[in-house]
Amino acid sequence: MNDRAALPVEQAEILIVDDTIGSLNLLGDLLSGAGYTVRAAQDGRMALRSARARPPELILLDVRMPGMDGYELCRLLKQDPQIGDIPVIFLSALHETGDMVKGFSLGAVDYVAKPFQPDEVLARVRTHIELYRLQTRLEERVDERTEQLRRSECALRHSQERLRELTRFLQNVREDERTSIARELHDELGQALTALRIDLGWLRKKCTSAGGDCSERIGGAYTLVERTIESLRRISEGLRPGMLDVLGLCAALEHLVRQFETRASIACTFRADRDEYDLDASQSIAVFRLVQEALTNVSRHARATHVEIRLEERGGQLHLLIHDNGAGFDHHAPKKGFGLLGMSERVSMLGGEMNVDGSHGTRIAVVLPLNTGDKR
Repeated sequence: MNDRAALPVEQAEILIVDDTIGSLNLLGDLLSGAGYTVRAAQDGRMALRSARARPPELILLDVRMPGMDGYELCRLLKQDPQIGDIPVIFLSALHETGDMVKGFSLGAVDYVAKPFQPDEVLARVRTHIELYRLQTRLEERVDERTEQLRRSECALRHSQERLRELTRFLQNVREDERTSIARELHDELGQALTALRIDLGWLRKKCTSAGGDCSERIGGAYTLVERTIESLRRISEGLRPGMLDVLGLCAALEHLVRQFETRASIACTFRADRDEYDLDASQSIAVFRLVQEALTNVSRHARATHVEIRLEERGGQLHLLIHDNGAGFDHHAPKKGFGLLGMSERVSMLGGEMNVDGSHGTRIAVVLPLNTGDKR
């Protein structure tokens, strides 16, 4: 805080500008006797240099002076950002309203007519110094709070960046784990079950002629293995769709939509304005997961009978629209779950935008920048 603000008002420093020695002495004695520190200047240029060298807390300024008059000096003072806030009180024998208006228009805070009353001058001086100090303290507090806010915002942005980096890392780790588990299920467990199905098929043929419980049990085991292989294939596809790596995004989404229609008994249409898009691996899996999560939400919460999914490329951006005709949701109600939050964060990590409207069904609009980086 300003050291001057902590001093008693009577110890404030005042600059008196007047070309008349008698007026300077009279005002100087009056203010010094009241405890103020007084500096004097007999012309405008000297006063301007003095104010810039050591800014006072108040300037008492005569209007009529040779050379640079009080109005011109006040204008120059107010134009200087270092001293422009110092209050200026005009002292003048001019009593016309126009003179006062001109002084106020130039930035003066008060106008005292000569000959002045000592008590009046002291009262006005004290008032304007108190106001100046209050304003100075307020500006300092505002500056302090602004700096605190700036630091807090910087810390928050840093934390958000770190959180986003961590989220991106976790997303990559999760996708790698899904890929690894899907590969293990397909290569190890899938092959073992396929071999078991072949052996059971061979046994079923051998035992057909024997009939009885043996043939029936082998047939049941064969059917169970087939169902397990189908379930394993569905789980593996959910973890990491093989079609996404082999045939591309559009083919994988088409397959996902057909599976959704079969499992959820909800009509679903998928349209794309081209067969494939110039996406890198992270963008492709992100779009697939967005559609996958949206369809999961539809089957669980929407009570919809139809879902529309559209992919379009416009202006170097990929536009994804997922719209169902279900119940929608209240925008003002508290959100539960992390489905939409996770989708939004995934889009944000790729530099895109996601907007959700629940007023007529649920409409999810995603815009992603198209990158032309290396494909993995």
